[in-house]
Amino acid sequence: MSTAEKKKEFTFGQKGALLLLAICICVFFSVRTGGLFIGGQNIKNILVSASLNGIIGIGMTFVLITGGIDLSVTGNIIMTSLFISQMMVNGIPWILCLLAALLIGTLVGVINGLAVGKFQMVAFVVTMAMNSITTGIGKLYTDGMTLYGFPKNHEIFNKALFGILPGSVLMMAAVAILAAVILKYTDYGRKLYAVGGNSRAAWMSGIRTSTVVTLAYIISGFLCGMGAILMTSKLMSASSTMISGTEMDAIAAAVLGGTSLAGGIGSVTGTILGAITIAMITNGLNLMGVSPFAQEICKGVIIFAVVAIDAIQKRRQAEN
Repeated sequence: MSTAEKKKEFTFGQKGALLLLAICICVFFSVRTGGLFIGGQNIKNILVSASLNGIIGIGMTFVLITGGIDLSVTGNIIMTSLFISQMMVNGIPWILCLLAALLIGTLVGVINGLAVGKFQMVAFVVTMAMNSITTGIGKLYTDGMTLYGFPKNHEIFNKALFGILPGSVLMMAAVAILAAVILKYTDYGRKLYAVGGNSRAAWMSGIRTSTVVTLAYIISGFLCGMGAILMTSKLMSASSTMISGTEMDAIAAAVLGGTSLAGGIGSVTGTILGAITIAMITNGLNLMGVSPFAQEICKGVIIFAVVAIDAIQKRRQAEN
């Protein structure tokens, strides 16, 4: 069996374990909440809660596959949300505000991508600095104020479309399908895995590694712009404290779903499963009335556990 086949086999096993974990979580919380956990409305709530993390997690998956990391997503979403919120408050056409969100988020991704891909700067430091820069710009732009008074149609992303599921969930599904196709069936997807698996070997085989890496960060930035749209639609307001730790949730969802922090391994399906699993745990603890402080501990334990799983995965690969 080749190394690539072993990697796929391990990832498949991890997805199976994650699915089993999700089922166990579902059974546990259903019993503890008297069936409330599996109610139709609560399932919708879980999916809505998972949608932002799922979309941002998909962008993070692209970056992690290259062996990089994007710690700028929280700042990117905050800055973009504040910018487009001010635009909407000032009466700028709604569609232009949505396009601006995607453009601003993508621009941050371009800067990250060029710094890491072209200039070979350390991804951890670059994106951490960018997180601080974007958060600071957002606060400076609005003077720390909370913005509200958006057009009514901005709520569309948080309402059920066609009487089925909220727009945010359908958006996550659409992004997931497109991303899965890119990773599995396109030339770029194959190059992405090649760069993450062995960057030097990929470069020697003629792959423009800098371009591949840069595009991964651009995709992450674009999806952050989409995340800003979802957050402002959900809250119908925006502030510099609207979210925190989004990058950790995205990394946890991706790694829990089988993406390796070492690069070269990852899938959209696994990331979505990871995002839903995390949302299920948070939702179940809320229904049980568990303290928010205890929930923070639980989230930290999950992140610690998924990093430990990734370390075990790398050790097994090295042994084989």
